[in-house]
Amino acid sequence: MIRINGLEKSFGKNHVLRGVNLEIKDGETITVMGGSGTGKSVLIKHIVGLLKPDKGRIFVDDAEVTKLKEENLFQVQKRFGYLFQGAALFDSLTVGENVAFGLHNLRPDLAKHWKDVVAEKLSLVGLGPDVSNLKPAELSGGMKKRVALARAIAYEPDYVLYDEPTTGLDPIMSDVINELILALQKKLKVTSVVVTHDMKSAYKVSNRIAMLYQGKIVAVGTPEQIQKTTDPLVKQFTTGSSEGPIKMQVKAFE
Repeated sequence: MIRINGLEKSFGKNHVLRGVNLEIKDGETITVMGGSGTGKSVLIKHIVGLLKPDKGRIFVDDAEVTKLKEENLFQVQKRFGYLFQGAALFDSLTVGENVAFGLHNLRPDLAKHWKDVVAEKLSLVGLGPDVSNLKPAELSGGMKKRVALARAIAYEPDYVLYDEPTTGLDPIMSDVINELILALQKKLKVTSVVVTHDMKSAYKVSNRIAMLYQGKIVAVGTPEQIQKTTDPLVKQFTTGSSEGPIKMQVKAFE
């Protein structure tokens, strides 16, 4: 279980997180939705300890990650897989080397058989062994996402964090990624946190959805509850309407 209590983070005068409270249950897939620039990626970077908060506490099971020293924090980070927004594959490495990256430090027991691990994880994301020797430049956008996902689960983490997993993909490939998230959650029994503004994806993969707005979680519910909400803030975002409490400044072309 992950518990976030009163999390605050500013970058200069930009107050991104203003007191986030959220509980993530063991084995669930929770989606944190919100507009661009609302702090979704900042939030999950705090969960895994890549950023330190100005205020607040985060617990992963019984470990308070916001206070752990580097060595102890690393032991917690080993339990997380992270799918970066842009896949973040290493261009100089092959697909197989990308998937196996980190095994030596995180799971030396698996590193001894890294080729078998690579083949297994690529198969889980729907890619064949022939892909292993390719370089990232030879892959489509959807294939890059799947390779990055294979890397995220290579060392068998307890938690997987997905940062905008469908961004930049066409609707069909987006749904392929959604199906993979569902399949991996069912097969691997991982706890997953997805951050996105893609409502179709959020409705499909989530057990619960939380909305982040102006640095706080303003609503949490099942996909059905979010879809049926009467909250004008949540309703405007989920329907994609320009009319409502969320105001966007738009400059007309002259």
